[in-house]
Amino acid sequence: MTTGLHRIPRSFWWALGISSALILALAVFLALFDWNMLRGPIAREASAMTGRQVRLDGNLAVHPWSWTPSATVDGLKIGNPAWMGGGDVADIDRLTVSVKFWPLLIGRVELPLVQAEHPTLAFYRDASNRNNWRFGRSTQPAKLPPIQHFIIDNGHLNYIDKKRGLIIVGTMQSSETAGGQGAFHLDGKGSINRDPFLVTVTGASLINVRHNQPYPFNADIRAGDTHVIAHGELPQPFDFGQIRTDLVVSGNNLADIYLLTGLALPMSPPYRLSGELLRSGTSFTFHNVVGRVGASDLEGVFKVDREADDRPDLHADLRSRQLHLADLGSLIGAPTSGIAKTPAQEADTARLNAEGRLLPDAQLNMTRVRAMDAIVHYRAASVLAGKLPLRAFALDLTLDHGVLAADPVSFSLPHGDLTAHVRLDARPDIPLTDVDARVVNLRMEDFLHNAGPPALEGLVEARARLHGAGGSVHDAASSADGSLTVVAPHGEIRQALAELLGIDVIKGLGLYLAKDQSETGVRCAVADFQASNGVLTARNLVLDTDPVLATGKGTVDMRTETINLVLQGHPKKFQLIRLNAPITLTGQIRSPKIGVKASQAVGQVVAAVALGAFLSPVAAILPFVDVGLAKNADCAGLTAQAQAQGAPVKAAARAR
Repeated sequence: MTTGLHRIPRSFWWALGISSALILALAVFLALFDWNMLRGPIAREASAMTGRQVRLDGNLAVHPWSWTPSATVDGLKIGNPAWMGGGDVADIDRLTVSVKFWPLLIGRVELPLVQAEHPTLAFYRDASNRNNWRFGRSTQPAKLPPIQHFIIDNGHLNYIDKKRGLIIVGTMQSSETAGGQGAFHLDGKGSINRDPFLVTVTGASLINVRHNQPYPFNADIRAGDTHVIAHGELPQPFDFGQIRTDLVVSGNNLADIYLLTGLALPMSPPYRLSGELLRSGTSFTFHNVVGRVGASDLEGVFKVDREADDRPDLHADLRSRQLHLADLGSLIGAPTSGIAKTPAQEADTARLNAEGRLLPDAQLNMTRVRAMDAIVHYRAASVLAGKLPLRAFALDLTLDHGVLAADPVSFSLPHGDLTAHVRLDARPDIPLTDVDARVVNLRMEDFLHNAGPPALEGLVEARARLHGAGGSVHDAASSADGSLTVVAPHGEIRQALAELLGIDVIKGLGLYLAKDQSETGVRCAVADFQASNGVLTARNLVLDTDPVLATGKGTVDMRTETINLVLQGHPKKFQLIRLNAPITLTGQIRSPKIGVKASQAVGQVVAAVALGAFLSPVAAILPFVDVGLAKNADCAGLTAQAQAQGAPVKAAARAR
């Protein structure tokens, strides 16, 4: 009887025997093979793949006969890119890596163990944004294979960022404790723009990490006055392109965020914002944001996308229930009041007050403005502005490769609107600013807060078209060219004030001292200025009331922030006693003084005091003037009458 084995061809047995012998020989060869012979080829292949010099200076040991093959290399060094001229980005005394065999057969890498002993990482970024930790041209964040046990023993981190002025010297540790639990710790300290920098990152144990379970972490970062607290997770461990974290950010100035993030945010008073930060690849979304900036509340969403050259592109949609005007002024470097200030802010405020100045001279950082793009929408439902009757506020801002456009910047008034279109070109060494601002349907009585009927009532419309150069508001104003005009087509003025402009001392002074509230018509008022190199010269300065036509002249010097205007009254009827003593408006723009050229003219002194009650609020809106509004019929009649009486009044402009 023939068995099944006898039916197998003899050639099969020969093949089986030869194969077994080869496998046995291969096993013996691999067991006895000196793997150090492959250090050179492996290093050359790794160097070609990374574009860096890779060295295996120590022993190489491989253990292939396992369901989890492993390798250990001593003295692993990964060099810097060629532009750095030498040095290493990574220096690891000993690195052990094991891999699961069966998943590897289908192309999936799973690492049961990665252990780095005494690793030193030296990260560097130069002022032009080149860095040594990115391999190749990919801008995507690191995504490592799933690692079950990740052990770091006595690691060191050195980080130098020339672009942001950041230096960190830190330690890293991740190991399993005797109780089977562990944790990840990264502690670093250094400096950022010469201010202290501290960072602490802690994570759950890196033992038994699962690729389908989130990995929690906490971070606490202090960079100068900026404080960041994060409680988050990696939804997929070791995939740093996916992050979710609750975030709290606070500090004295939002502009300082640039040093940490590369975002050129505006100057601000002290702030505290909280929300949820999500990262997906190169996109970051900070949403459900709530908090305060200065005394104003703020909520909304920030989204940042980073382009191939690591250039941030910010999109923000923000809103406030109540905006404090002082907080808005800080965006352009204006001193703030009622909130805590840094020593530098206190010094700036004291200097401006000592010089009697109003316009801030905080310099715009051109490098930062050129380094990012942005689209920002902001709305404030109400505005707290002291005595100024401002209501809602709206801002739409676009920043595109160094050109900033605010279109519009808009305030709502009780009976009108103040709207400005601003364009700032930061591409030249000295930035250029263009402003086109309008006031429409403003009512003068909204700005007067004295007891009893207001001294002046009526419609005012205005416009300013100015072009200046400079890195601050003061510099731009000091070089401004253009035009600035205020027009009041009609209105009412207390008759006593109108008479005193004449001046009929007996009647005007008597009415004023008797607190007479009767009113007389204002046919038209025009204040038209030509701006040249920061000096505004009055072209038309006219006030036409029923009893008096008043004309004026003078200048407003934005370089010194001083005003020097003279208003002379021309009575339209016989006056028993008339004093030819013009009324003057002089001094600093922030606190102008009303006076007369004849000190003995008591009536006009009284008139000056009275006029001061309503001229100061008017000064606050002079930069928002509409040239084209002088075409009103009453204004045309005013200029015709003024010219007939020999007053130095030009024909009102009709074209906008």
